[in-house]
Amino acid sequence: MKKSNMIKFFAAALTFLGISATGVKPVKQPVQAASKRIKVISKQSVTVWTNYQKGRHVATHLKKGSSHFVYQTATDSMGNLWYRIGKKEWVMAKYFNQVKSAKKAVKAKKTKVKSKKTVKKARSAASLAASWSAPMGSKARAKAVVSLAKQQVGKAYVKGSKGPNAFDNASLVAYVYKQAAGVNTGSSTKSQVKKGIAVDPSSGFAEGDLLFWGSKNKPYNVAIYVGDGKYVTAAGDQQGVVQASLSTYFWPSRARRVL
Repeated sequence: MKKSNMIKFFAAALTFLGISATGVKPVKQPVQAASKRIKVISKQSVTVWTNYQKGRHVATHLKKGSSHFVYQTATDSMGNLWYRIGKKEWVMAKYFNQVKSAKKAVKAKKTKVKSKKTVKKARSAASLAASWSAPMGSKARAKAVVSLAKQQVGKAYVKGSKGPNAFDNASLVAYVYKQAAGVNTGSSTKSQVKKGIAVDPSSGFAEGDLLFWGSKNKPYNVAIYVGDGKYVTAAGDQQGVVQASLSTYFWPSRARRVL
């Protein structure tokens, strides 16, 4: 065998064994990774082609909502964008939308929720700051108290509970005044009946006034007057926190103006 032929023979043998003539094993070309994921948005099934330029369509048709990975993009002579979703499988991009990864979707949702909560907290803080800085007797503080008191209607009555999901009559007053106006009324009707200034029950009430029933120094019930002849109180186990109307048969024995 000639020397040149012998060299060619050994080179071919080495190549067959996966070793180059230089003694270095050839490196395999990496498999192209998917660049993104897409989903069919077309109402009709999408035709798959063997090529984006003068290709022929194959038997495969993609249904609406099905998702696929994109391995290559190309533009044909007419300016249409195409996606390669398989070895010889091309589809027109106009029938698809890009799919967000589950991780990104969850992150976006969390960011949105967090943003809403931040705005809500900022508004609440601004509202409370405005009511706290308002002077004694101002309508701003009274409106804040009335608004928060009405929001508690429907919650449960639990003796000794301090909220925010359940109250007794004294803890309801303490919670509302502290949260809406920054005022500490104390946690019992005995301490609350001594707050602010006395109001003659026969002369009418202002929004935010505390209404009491029972003895002078230790009333058995307290409520927040919310205007229009109505008040909010934690009435008992069966009723919970309610909004009720004043009645001549159940008129308050005392009243105090704390704001």
